[in-house]
Amino acid sequence: MRCLRLAGIVPGVVVSLAFGDPAPSLRLLTEEYPPFNMTEAGKAGGLSTEIVRELMKRAGVKSTVEVMPWIRAFNLAVLEPRTCVYSTTRTDSRGPLFKWVGPLVENPWVLYARAGSAHAVTGLEGARPYKIGGYGGDAVSQFLVERGFEVDLTHTDVQNIRKLQAGRIDFWATGKYLGAYLVAREKATGLSPVLTFNSTFMYLACHRSLPDSQVRDLNGILHAMQKDGTLARINAKYLDHR
Repeated sequence: MRCLRLAGIVPGVVVSLAFGDPAPSLRLLTEEYPPFNMTEAGKAGGLSTEIVRELMKRAGVKSTVEVMPWIRAFNLAVLEPRTCVYSTTRTDSRGPLFKWVGPLVENPWVLYARAGSAHAVTGLEGARPYKIGGYGGDAVSQFLVERGFEVDLTHTDVQNIRKLQAGRIDFWATGKYLGAYLVAREKATGLSPVLTFNSTFMYLACHRSLPDSQVRDLNGILHAMQKDGTLARINAKYLDHR
């Protein structure tokens, strides 16, 4: 949920108005970031994808969802009309670039270590002398880089599992739920989260040209989904057992 190189704008979501024509269709872009966004049975799925699809359905907005590498997804959303990107962590540097719909989900950040690691930490500052694994374009990695930590970047987060097991990095910084999913999927042993060091919210990020009234409509529908229990039910499908 996270490219940080291209600062720009993303066209976006248009909701149907009570007395107007149907809203234009939207191109929704995402990445493999389970359990929030991921390919299931050949199509985009996951917690955030379910939320976004239900949101578009209630808003009367036709949409397509495509899964691609994060940096490409983010940059296309910056450059192309009627395009949005999710699940996007809202940071200070990204805030002015988009119109924001959300939050969709909460995403705690953790450090993983090898079992028996001598590098015990009780806070993030304790990890400063060590090499931390992350991946390019990720908000977690940017957070650490901006604070002067040594971050060894990969193209995909799953590569950090192998690097941590091999001792090429001392810690792996990732999302709590993504890390748990990848460790289970890869049947990786001897790795565990040792510190939760931040918690953020992820959104649907849309182009600055999206009218404020339409942003309010979408956020209003999302709020109604929260109140009627829809968000809790979707969250329970993916997170309650982790």
